[in-house]
Amino acid sequence: MAEVSFNISSSQALKVRLDPTDLRGQDVAGQPVLRLPLKLQLLPSGQPQTPVQYTLLRLAGSVLSNSIGEFASFESGPLVETSNSAVFDRHVDVLVALDRMRVKRFEDVRSGANAQLQISLSGLVWLPAKHEFERVYSQGPLQVIVPKSQWVDEVVSRWGLSHVKLIEIAFPESSAGENYRAAYSRVEAAERHFANGNYKDVLVELWSAFEGLAKSQGCEKPDQQYFARLFADSHPKKKEAAKLALDNLCDFFHLGRHQPNESPDTFQILRADARFALTMAHAIFEYITPHG
Repeated sequence: MAEVSFNISSSQALKVRLDPTDLRGQDVAGQPVLRLPLKLQLLPSGQPQTPVQYTLLRLAGSVLSNSIGEFASFESGPLVETSNSAVFDRHVDVLVALDRMRVKRFEDVRSGANAQLQISLSGLVWLPAKHEFERVYSQGPLQVIVPKSQWVDEVVSRWGLSHVKLIEIAFPESSAGENYRAAYSRVEAAERHFANGNYKDVLVELWSAFEGLAKSQGCEKPDQQYFARLFADSHPKKKEAAKLALDNLCDFFHLGRHQPNESPDTFQILRADARFALTMAHAIFEYITPHG
């Protein structure tokens, strides 16, 4: 059980506890949320003979990881939790809104280990005897270590991350030659067509990107001959598989130039087709561009 205390009017009074096995993940309208079921004890401040009563109005905090620093913050309130000399727990559910990118960063660092979090807390209390508010801070962070099986089963699995994958695909522009940069500018043009709903033109631009790259390297078009040359230094089995895979993808891009307008056999390039083509083109450019 993780536990921290707060000083109120220079005397330790407020205590916050959190059982790491109580953490839960939630999916709220597609957004990952971390639920922290906090347990609060609000004893009067000062000496038993002259207790100082107070009311906790707000509780705020930040969630940190040793490896990536602060990656989330939260505020819970308004609250009306009044101090009492009896020792008992008040239950306050804190919902910490995250986003998929921050979740991905944390999961990349966790890398299959236990989830280790530090939760720093602050609060706002009302002191009726003094007729004033006081901002209070925890004497340290809640040091929370969630067993990896608990974290995966009760937190990560409830975020629905298996339905949305975040993959960072980078074009190594700083080390790419002029021919690769020129070809990649076509991919960026394809993105603009996608944003405007011109899905056929997305595929046209992507084909042109690879066609221009092939011609810059002495080939007529991006076919098996070109990709075999591109992977000339690879193991023969890898070279064979790569040239076939990329040749077939370029055939798919080429559909944009051959979408019939009027025919019993007409077909239409859909948004899903264009999205698939764009995703694959980005991945291919990251894969084949020389990294210096």
